[in-house]
Amino acid sequence: MAPHADWSEWERDGRAPRSGDGYGIHADYRDDVVQFSELGCTDWRVTIEWARIEPEEGRIDNDALDQYRDILAAGRDAGLRNWLTLHHTSLPGWYLDDEGGHRDARARGRFWARHVDRVAEQLDEFADGFIPIDDPIGWALRGYGMGTRPPGLTDPVRMREAIEGAVLATHDAIRLLSSGRQAVATAWRADPVHALAQDDGRIPFEAQQGARRWDELLWGTWLRAHANGMLEIDGRAPREVPSFVTGVDAVGIVHDHPLGVGPEGGLDAWPPRDRRDASGFVPVPDELAEAIHRTHEALPDHDLMVVGHGIPSDDDAWHDDLVARSLLHVRDAASDARLVGYFHDAGVDGYEWKKGFEAPRGLLRRDRSRRPAASTFASR
Repeated sequence: MAPHADWSEWERDGRAPRSGDGYGIHADYRDDVVQFSELGCTDWRVTIEWARIEPEEGRIDNDALDQYRDILAAGRDAGLRNWLTLHHTSLPGWYLDDEGGHRDARARGRFWARHVDRVAEQLDEFADGFIPIDDPIGWALRGYGMGTRPPGLTDPVRMREAIEGAVLATHDAIRLLSSGRQAVATAWRADPVHALAQDDGRIPFEAQQGARRWDELLWGTWLRAHANGMLEIDGRAPREVPSFVTGVDAVGIVHDHPLGVGPEGGLDAWPPRDRRDASGFVPVPDELAEAIHRTHEALPDHDLMVVGHGIPSDDDAWHDDLVARSLLHVRDAASDARLVGYFHDAGVDGYEWKKGFEAPRGLLRRDRSRRPAASTFASR
């Protein structure tokens, strides 16, 4: 993590595990991309960490840009297409803390747009596709509603403002990037939501209501934006977002596991009694298929991509079985749901935001030996 990122401040304050060098891409990228290619990968995602290339407002670290050029050139040399993500959870501390982050319209228009333009210009020759923000609704929810990521707030009003701002930031980036030669995709969290039953099998009315509210927030927000170009969030005035309809080459979804909602309205694992992964949730391959087909049914005229899917577990056999079953659904969706791509999350075991290094989800271990799921992935 870049020293000037908001998450690094949490690490220094003891609010999150130390990330160190993460999964080591900045040291081992040449070997990594060769292994990815040998596994049959054609594309890979690389996050261009904003805090790394602009650690202070207006001060550009050209050495960091050069290193990203080297990484992306190595990917090209290995036969991979480079997909650049412009914001994946962490932001520069100066942008979030001093300028208000995506929640602030002035900050989005001045600083975020400048970052998007800079990356598109400086890395144009190496980029084959762009993903503006990974899970923008989840970023705002965790940071402003659940308090589990910077800025660590639990304020429903600011949370809705932040969700609107993150979605608008995504839209602004699509508008800026869609005029270029590269493909542009979104990356929405797509975890099916279920009301949790009690021990007697009865589903409380309150749990059903809570599940509907969560589903509307986590699904309805972005499905409507892509379908009719309108952003509608409870408590906020509707906004026109036409580039979600006309400016994307693929609607991207991120999926790890389904979600359960109890009568108190909080999120939990579903099914509640099934085996949980290292994140505390239950990975269900059939739910990945549900997420793909729900998206296709709502947006039949759009190409789809799974831009992130993974299972955090150090049980290699269980991990391998889940990956194998998930990839069967991916193969089927390629023929009947306009699914044009799948990114496994992640290539290498690395750092998870709240779990540190205790939730491995890669195809390669940190020492770069292959986990069993790597062979399964390659065979598909």
